[in-house]
Amino acid sequence: MQDIEIITQIRKGATEAPIKFLYKEFPKIKANICRSGGDEGIAKEIFHDSLILLIEKVSDPKFELTAKLSTYLYGINRFLWKNELRKRNRTIELEWSDTLIISEEDLGYSEEKEALLTKMEGIIALLTEKCKKIIELFYLKQESMKSISETLGFSSVNSAKTQKYKCMEKAVQLAEEGLTPNTQTS
Repeated sequence: MQDIEIITQIRKGATEAPIKFLYKEFPKIKANICRSGGDEGIAKEIFHDSLILLIEKVSDPKFELTAKLSTYLYGINRFLWKNELRKRNRTIELEWSDTLIISEEDLGYSEEKEALLTKMEGIIALLTEKCKKIIELFYLKQESMKSISETLGFSSVNSAKTQKYKCMEKAVQLAEEGLTPNTQTS
C-alpha cells in the first residue's frame, strides 16, 4: 500500500486496511520501547494511541505529508514514549489534549533523522553493558552523576564521570570507523 492510498482510505473512513498495513511497523517500535525500559504492554498501548493520533491528523483535509507515513508514525511513537518516560520519572500528569496538538514540525522528524537515530542505536549496541547503562541513566533518564555513581557502584562521582567520558570516546571512535552491529567483524 502506498502512503497516498492509506491517506485516501482513512479520509473515506475505511481504516481497517490502513491499520493492518501500518501494524507492520509495530515490531520495530516495540523493540525501541523495550530497549529503553518499556515492555510489550506499554508498547502496544503507545502504538495504538499513535495510530489514533495518525488517523486524526490524516483525516484533517489540511494535513500534508512531508515524509513517509511510517516515519511520521514512528515520530508520534517516539513523542508518546518520551512523554510516558517523563511521566514515570517525574510523575508529571500529561493531558491527552497535550498530545493532540502535535504537528510534523513539532515532531521534527525526517528520514535523515531516523537514519541517524538508527546509526546511533547501532553504535550504542556495540558498547559494554556498563556504558549502555551510563548513557541510559545520564541521557535518557537525566540522572545526576552522583546518582549514577551510587547506582552503578563507582567509588566516586569523578570515577563515574571518567567512565562516562571513556564511553563517549568509544562511541565517537565507533562512529568515525563507521561500525554498527551489522558491519562489525569478529
